[in-house]
Amino acid sequence: MDPGFYRQMTDVMGLVPKRPEIPEEALANVGDPSARKTPPDTNWTVYSPNVTRGNLEQMQDLSSEDPRMSVGWKANESGTQEEPETGGWMSSTEQQPFMGNWTGEVSMHRYMVVDSEATPKASDQASNYPHPSLSLPHPSLNLDFRMSVTLNPKISVGATPFGHRNWISFTGGTWSGSWGSGIVLPGGQDSQIITPDGSARLETNYILQTYDQPPAHIVIKTHGWRTGPPDVLAQLADPEKADNVDPHSYKMRLFIEMETGDERYRDKVNCGMWVGGGMRKGAEVIYDAYRIS
Repeated sequence: MDPGFYRQMTDVMGLVPKRPEIPEEALANVGDPSARKTPPDTNWTVYSPNVTRGNLEQMQDLSSEDPRMSVGWKANESGTQEEPETGGWMSSTEQQPFMGNWTGEVSMHRYMVVDSEATPKASDQASNYPHPSLSLPHPSLNLDFRMSVTLNPKISVGATPFGHRNWISFTGGTWSGSWGSGIVLPGGQDSQIITPDGSARLETNYILQTYDQPPAHIVIKTHGWRTGPPDVLAQLADPEKADNVDPHSYKMRLFIEMETGDERYRDKVNCGMWVGGGMRKGAEVIYDAYRIS
């Protein structure tokens, strides 16, 4: 339950008067007609938008001065109903009794308490924008390298607690960019989770080797999603059909990180951030990586 609503209901219930306690001797005589000292009172009043009173056959004999006519309200000379006096069970702002209407519904809007801790409305979001006068640096994207990875046939691990797991190992590949080029060493892998709609949660780990002599080695990790219409995703899962799928008919988006201890490349890749967009081409995955700078 919303904490703000709970506090509002607590405040509203505080407006309702407590029921008086019934003496024990009165409870002991419940149901015993001989214990009744006086006949039941038939002069009753139901408070509602239209006040109704009991003992209707005697109502024509009552005058406006009768004390029963001043309980909760009294009629003025014009015949209209006056507002009741404020009590502990009424709203102090609108002088309205806490009661339901004839449909059994209770009007609560008069007693709603403003909660300063409640989530602001959408129209108030602009006023809550932190430090609107500050001008912060914004990132830019620059194409940094292109990657091509060749794949072994997938191994279906089956349904796991996280979803349907596929394991795909890498047989190799090539890459080239603004800061170097080289090959993808065999042995990397993509551990996929397939959701019920066919989308794939991608998570890869593999090693790049540069063309330098001696070569440098760079660990690369990616994670992202491949999403799209179910029929398109079904074609991508089949290497024989994947070549015929338009890469613009689905989305393959990646977050990319790299690390190395080689002095020639650590300032170029360590602590860097990249995003990528790619495609499946037969038994190959190709993507462009954009450095966030």
